[in-house]
Amino acid sequence: MRLIPFVLLAAPLAALASDSPEHILPMWMQGGHPAVAVSLDGRAEPLRFVVDSAAGATLVDDRVVRRYGLGDADAEVSQAQGASAASARLQRIRRTSWQLGSWQLQAQAMKVDLSSLPKDDDPAIDGLIGNDLTGRWDTRWDFGRNQLALWTPGGLNLEGPGCQPNALPGRTDGLRQFGFIMLALGAPAVDAIAVVDTGAAQTVLNAEAARALGLRTDGSDARVRVREKGTEGLGGGKQATWLYTLPGMTGNGWQHPSMEVRISELPVFKAIGLEGRPALILGADAMRGGQVDIGAGASRICLRQPQAS
Repeated sequence: MRLIPFVLLAAPLAALASDSPEHILPMWMQGGHPAVAVSLDGRAEPLRFVVDSAAGATLVDDRVVRRYGLGDADAEVSQAQGASAASARLQRIRRTSWQLGSWQLQAQAMKVDLSSLPKDDDPAIDGLIGNDLTGRWDTRWDFGRNQLALWTPGGLNLEGPGCQPNALPGRTDGLRQFGFIMLALGAPAVDAIAVVDTGAAQTVLNAEAARALGLRTDGSDARVRVREKGTEGLGGGKQATWLYTLPGMTGNGWQHPSMEVRISELPVFKAIGLEGRPALILGADAMRGGQVDIGAGASRICLRQPQAS
């Protein structure tokens, strides 16, 4: 989780907004996650990186680091909290060149074992692009057109239906690039705070959200069923999880119909300070066909409805 400060001139957003992004990256869905092609260290080999709006650091899989010789044996080791109770071992790698479509930069990342992320016959994931990189831009995650577009800060119009300011304006520096929004869940509506997480394949409610919706996970509620696989994070392990068909969600003009979600008291809710109130991880399953706009520094977030075909 990194803070990258931005200072914008005091000019109206409409005057700064532009229809033309600086970069457009082709994007595809891999295992329920949006992914882009990345070239590292000047090599032509395309690597598969998930673009994760709720990852505070950019990560490269151990096997890629070894093959490319990017390791730094003297770098300090740290631990990262994944979705499950287990943690992942991180170590910084050497600074190198990155290319994502027309976007070229010099950057440093962390190495980690990502072997637990692909499921079944999915191809290996070579890395994660975190919000330490995407947070430098106004970003549009266009799931209908399969594109990730990048604007210079202030270049993307972040007004209109579905748009709202970050719901945690006083968030810590470590959460500065994370998009938090307010959503109403079900009917009668339960107000909850959501972290917009393109790296999550399925939306997850915390225990407080489930309780506010009148749900029970003790086996006495026919609306809720156990997910035998639980939920796993970067460090592996399994967190107890249930499945529930949520009647719908709305947020400042945006709405989503009934969908299946998970219920799990993931440690990440505590890590971001949301364990004591109704909250959810808004996953990529809620974004299919539509657009998600996140301003630089995650100051404003827009959920756009799917475009009519």
